[in-house]
Amino acid sequence: MHTKPRILVAPLDWGIGHSTRCVPIIKELIRQGAEVYIASNGRPLKVLQREFPDLPSFKLPPYDVRYPFRSIVLNVLYQMPRLLWTVWAEHRQISRMIDEFHLDGIISDNRMGCFTHKVPTVVISHQLNVRAPNTFLYRLTNLLNHWFLRRYNHCWVPDWSGSHSLSGDLSRPTPHPHTAYVGPLTRLSIVPPSNTRYDVLALLSGPEPQRTNLEKAILRQAAQLPYRVLLVQGKPEADNHTEQHDHIQIVPFLDAPALSQAIANSRMIICRSGYSTLMDLAALGKKALLIPTPGQTEQEYLAEYLGGRGAFVRQDQRCIDLAAGIAEVMALPDPDISQINPDLLASAVRTFLYATMPSAPGKLRWAAV
Repeated sequence: MHTKPRILVAPLDWGIGHSTRCVPIIKELIRQGAEVYIASNGRPLKVLQREFPDLPSFKLPPYDVRYPFRSIVLNVLYQMPRLLWTVWAEHRQISRMIDEFHLDGIISDNRMGCFTHKVPTVVISHQLNVRAPNTFLYRLTNLLNHWFLRRYNHCWVPDWSGSHSLSGDLSRPTPHPHTAYVGPLTRLSIVPPSNTRYDVLALLSGPEPQRTNLEKAILRQAAQLPYRVLLVQGKPEADNHTEQHDHIQIVPFLDAPALSQAIANSRMIICRSGYSTLMDLAALGKKALLIPTPGQTEQEYLAEYLGGRGAFVRQDQRCIDLAAGIAEVMALPDPDISQINPDLLASAVRTFLYATMPSAPGKLRWAAV
C-alpha cells in the first residue's frame, strides 16, 4: 500500500535539455507530496540521477537519432521505421512499469511512447508545430507529431502564451484540446554574483559530432582572444576533472548550484539555441551568443526569431566569429525577467495530481494498492 501518488517522469534522450527542464517539475511534484520515479537513458538519465540520487530510476529504449543529413526533419523521417519500433518498445515497457510499480501518473517530456489509458498522462513540449524545409514535409511531420501529442490526456507547454513567448510559432496554435502554458522551466537559481570571474561562459550540449565540432571551434578562437573563458562540455558521464589552459578553464559538467553561480559570475553566455538553454537564459536574465546546431530547424528558427527581437545575437556554426559576436552581445541591454511566474507550474502540477487521486472520476485508486 502506498499513500502518495507515484508519478513517473520520463524525458527524451536528445541532448540533456529535456532532462534539465524536468528538474523543476520533479521538485514541484515532491513539494506537493508525490513519490517520483525517473526513466530515460544516456546523458539525460545521468543528469537526473545526479540531481536526485535517492529517487528510483530506470532505463528506457534509446531513440539514438543519427545525423546523416543536415535537416533534423529528414534525419527523423529517414530513421522513422526504427524510431517507431523504439516508441512501441517504450510504450510496452511503460505499461509493464505501471503494473509492476503501481504508478499513478506519467509525465513525458517529448517521449512519444509513454502514453497509456491506465493512468493520467502529460506530455511536455514547446514544439507543437515542427519546422520543416517545405510544405509537404511540414504537413507530414506535424500530422505524426499531433497524433502522438493527442495520445496524452494533457499537454504542458513550457512557455508564456502571450507576446513574451520564447517559442513563437513553434507553440502556436496548439493542436491539443487540454493545453496549459506553465512558463519557462529551469533547474537553475538566481544567485548574487560573488565576482565577475569570467567574461564568457560557453555551455555545450546536444548530439555528437556537432557538440565536439563546436567545442573545437570555440577553443581555437578563444585562445586568440583576451577574455577569461569557462567552457562547460556538457558531459555528465565524464569524471569532473577541471583543465586550465591559460585564460580558458574547461569542466565536463556542472550541477545546478555550481552552474547557477558560474552564470551569475559571467558577463555573457555562448550556447546552442536549444529551447531548454533559452529558458535558463530567460529565467536568469543573461545575454548570449546563440549558435544553432546545424540542421536542427527548431534551433535555427529560435535563434532567428529571438535574435530578430533583439534578445540575443545569432551566428552560424560554419562561420563563427567570436570576437565580433562577443562585442555585439556585450552591447545588448540586460534582459527583462519580470514575466517569471512560478505559480503557473505549481497550478498545473496541482491539477494533474488531483486527477490521480481516488476521488477523481474514472481514475484508479492509488491509496488502496
